[in-house]
Amino acid sequence: MEERPNVTHDEVLDLINRFPLEPMFNKVYITLNKEIEDGELILSDNVLSEVQYVVAGEVEWKDKKISPGQKVIIDIDKMMVPVRQESRDSYETVMQVKIDPVEIEGNMYALIEDRFIKAKDNR
Repeated sequence: MEERPNVTHDEVLDLINRFPLEPMFNKVYITLNKEIEDGELILSDNVLSEVQYVVAGEVEWKDKKISPGQKVIIDIDKMMVPVRQESRDSYETVMQVKIDPVEIEGNMYALIEDRFIKAKDNR
């Protein structure tokens, strides 16, 4: 499987105006960047970073607003669901991140609800 690089903030800003999908209600499209450790990508296809960028959709809550281009921290634990796997230990629960992925221009993005966003990241 080909290793895909993380989408940068500059690439997100370039993509915002031509992103072909517009989410409805309380949902946003986010990047699916992988975790970076000590400046190097972790060599695994299933390590999702909690820091992502919003590429489409807006969410407002009281006086707070999340817009495309904003860096956000997502709650990966809330996105976990149990999955069935054949196992010797029938009491073992295997958890997996559940997302609604879409591929645009060779990069993967996910449609998530605003409840999975923990915070705006202004760093």
